[in-house]
Amino acid sequence: MQGLPAGRAGEDWICYLYERQGYTLVARNYALYGQKKLGEIDLIFQDQKRLIMVEVKTRESETFMELLETVDWRKQAFLRRMAKFFLQAHPEYETFGLQIDVAGVLLDTVDNSVKSVRIIENAIEDLE
Repeated sequence: MQGLPAGRAGEDWICYLYERQGYTLVARNYALYGQKKLGEIDLIFQDQKRLIMVEVKTRESETFMELLETVDWRKQAFLRRMAKFFLQAHPEYETFGLQIDVAGVLLDTVDNSVKSVRIIENAIEDLE
C-alpha cells in the first residue's frame, strides 16, 4: 500500500499541529488562477482576529539545502503578494491581523513518518 505523497503528508502534519493549538483551518491549498495557476498558499488558519498563512516545505533529505533556506527573498515576496490577494478576495478578514509562518517537515524516506518539524512563526515581515 502506498502512502501519501511527501508534500501532502507534511501539510497534514502541520495542519494537525496548528489545529491542536486551537487554530481553525480557513483554507488549504488556496490557489489563484489567471490563464494558468498564479500561486498557492498551503494552509490558512484563523485565531480569533488573526489569520496565519503557512508555507510548508517537506523534504526527505536536507543534503542539498536546509528546508527553511528554500524560502528565499523571491518566495517571500510571492507569499506577501498571495496574502494580499487572499485578503482582497475575502473582505470579511480585512480587520484581521496577518502572520505568515514557514514550516519545515523532514520525512523518513521509507514510510513518510515525520523525523523532524520546525516552525518559524511570523517568518515573513513587512506585510503592509
